[in-house]
Amino acid sequence: MKAFIVAALALVAAADRPQPSYRPRPAYSAPTYATPTYTAQPSYKPIAILEEENIHPGDGSYNFHFSTENGIYRSESGVPLPGYGKNAYGQPEGSYRQEGSWSYTDGYGNPIKVTFVADDNGYQPSSDILPTPVPTQYPTPAVGPTYVEPQPAYVEPQPAYVEPQSSYGKPAYQPAYN
Repeated sequence: MKAFIVAALALVAAADRPQPSYRPRPAYSAPTYATPTYTAQPSYKPIAILEEENIHPGDGSYNFHFSTENGIYRSESGVPLPGYGKNAYGQPEGSYRQEGSWSYTDGYGNPIKVTFVADDNGYQPSSDILPTPVPTQYPTPAVGPTYVEPQPAYVEPQPAYVEPQSSYGKPAYQPAYN
């Protein structure tokens, strides 16, 4: 019986609890979205490799080239320079001399070709599409006969120096002693 009374009091207490009235229910409906439409992406056709050759004779030199059906061509050959090999730690040391070229047709239909050499002096490409460097030495302009030597800047005249005086007159206040 006691359990029944306790349960009844708990239900009365829970039902008597005031509900918050400061939060009204929203008067709008949930937004609706249109079903997205997807456009098919253009399918890309793989580009066929028309020719490919890799030659590694075993002496450290190599030669390769390939060309594709869309007009891309790449070739390169390289030979190790004297001193190339592995050091005592098994790490490669020394360098190669590589030369080659690559070419393609740009989006405007113009053929583009770049040739290069890479050696101890770095990578040195050569092509009509590369910007040319600005000349580093310019001729010194000649000075005409009407050149006038610059004059010194204007200097404000200073007053003459005045020697300080030993006394400046009677002081304004002198105390009187009785």
